[in-house]
Amino acid sequence: MSLSSQTRSKASSTRPSISSSSQDSSSISSFSYPDDLPDLKPLPQGHAPLACVDPALAVPFDMSILTISHKRDQTSIKAVIVGGGIAGLAIAIMMELAGMEFEILERSTGDEPSMGCSIAVGPPVLRLMEQLDLLPQIEQASKVITGLTIVDGEGKRMGRVDGVDEDRYGYPLRVMTREAMCQILLSKVSKKHLHRGKLVVETLQNSNGVSCKCSDGSTYYGDIIIGADGVHSLTRERMYLQLKEQRRLPDVDMEPSCYEHLAVGGISAPLDKNVYPTAHDDTAEVHIVYTKDAPYTFWYLPVADNKVAWGITSCPDPKYKYHSYSHLHYNPAVQDSQKSLTFSASGVTRPAGSRARASSRMREHSQSQIHDDWMVPSRIDIEANFKDLLDKRCAMGTTTIRDFVAQTPKKAISMVDREERLYKTWHHGRIVLIGDACHHHLAIGGQGAVQSLLDGVCLVNLLYEMEYNTPSEIAKAFKKYQSKRSGIAKASIDESTLTEKIFHGQGFMAGIMRKFMFNTVWSFNMRNDKFNNNRPQLSFLPFVEDRGASKANRQKASARLSGNMAFAI
Repeated sequence: MSLSSQTRSKASSTRPSISSSSQDSSSISSFSYPDDLPDLKPLPQGHAPLACVDPALAVPFDMSILTISHKRDQTSIKAVIVGGGIAGLAIAIMMELAGMEFEILERSTGDEPSMGCSIAVGPPVLRLMEQLDLLPQIEQASKVITGLTIVDGEGKRMGRVDGVDEDRYGYPLRVMTREAMCQILLSKVSKKHLHRGKLVVETLQNSNGVSCKCSDGSTYYGDIIIGADGVHSLTRERMYLQLKEQRRLPDVDMEPSCYEHLAVGGISAPLDKNVYPTAHDDTAEVHIVYTKDAPYTFWYLPVADNKVAWGITSCPDPKYKYHSYSHLHYNPAVQDSQKSLTFSASGVTRPAGSRARASSRMREHSQSQIHDDWMVPSRIDIEANFKDLLDKRCAMGTTTIRDFVAQTPKKAISMVDREERLYKTWHHGRIVLIGDACHHHLAIGGQGAVQSLLDGVCLVNLLYEMEYNTPSEIAKAFKKYQSKRSGIAKASIDESTLTEKIFHGQGFMAGIMRKFMFNTVWSFNMRNDKFNNNRPQLSFLPFVEDRGASKANRQKASARLSGNMAFAI
């Protein structure tokens, strides 16, 4: 379905027109806050930038930022989006279709090597992409996943699960590279609203609006801040510091992060058809190499352009990250075993003892720094750490795994530490978090990116319903957003945890779980229905026809639309 400019104008024209007015620019030190925003206290004149990544990067703090006063229509919304990845770009596209303003602040310059691995997009995302008129590009840059097969070291099949039933949900499950998804979203975003090389070092808010100050001295203003800056969100860091200062941050959100999963992955160069014939197929089969006695698992599958996406999931010694808003001495490992901790200058802590399941070859690496950025090339020596794995036969061709891993440019191999976590606090005042910034998934199928897209649909729909951009209306929308999304996000985290145990787990129980899954198709379909029937749409645009036999969850068109513009799902 093509979205014409007429359709876009209809979405924005439903809002009443109120002339823009300039807000009072008196000093915030003497500003009196209204009753609907009692939690935003005036900041002292000696206030320093909160949670600055590196104090050396921060320019001298300009107190004039505290007089946030940008001209705006009281019925419009302007968002400062921190993060220009999949989450930030997608919500920007949706906001533009809703007639809302935005500025995207992305810390990368665009000159970095392509990083990240693959992402699986199923019916919930594909129906949204069709509504955004992006489905043809997605289909061209992806392959349909036919199924998932577990093989042993000799390439012998141990079990298989079929892919998503297209007739049942209207769409199949597709795989594509993260880079391809980002490029498709970028093609829809106006370049004048995307600002690269912008490291946000300070976020402020008052009853007039918000501001984000960057390390280069530039400042951006708006009505709300959307933190789409990932697992290690600096937007969350600053927001939590403010809440902690007010003694309003829940204890559960002050716990340090515990990283027990290490993900290494990359995308190979185009492969020779004579050696890897299935890499040239139009469809893709996921293969997981089961390593019975090793604390890691290897997976791979073909992607577009005759390349192969691959990844290693490892469970080394747990690593703990102490946040500036964390409990000073809290650590679950200490409470459970009373073992001492060692602290490093980087704020990372680890138990003095090691997990028995951690392999000696990974121990030295796991006790080093936490890897928190897909954009930083991996420094791990794959040959030295996973030699036995690389010697195993590749089920896609006639060679070993080593051969196509060796054809992956070293600068394009990434490594990140991951944890599973659902934060309790998603918003405060005019600041709200989406995606990995408020719920962490394991690096399985790109679920973090998928859930961030669904967060965006929900949030933009609620912002569109607001008649005025007052603090109280914004707070109601943010509260409703978390209420709608937190349960689904938790279920998705639980599902990724179960998937990790089934496909990557070791021991007797993991084997039982695999056998149950491979032999009970009805159970697998029930779990698929739970997630794939959640196929949300932007409520202010015409809904895409629901072509699935298993119908999508019911959704109403926006209440702001006139009667002749109501759409049935």
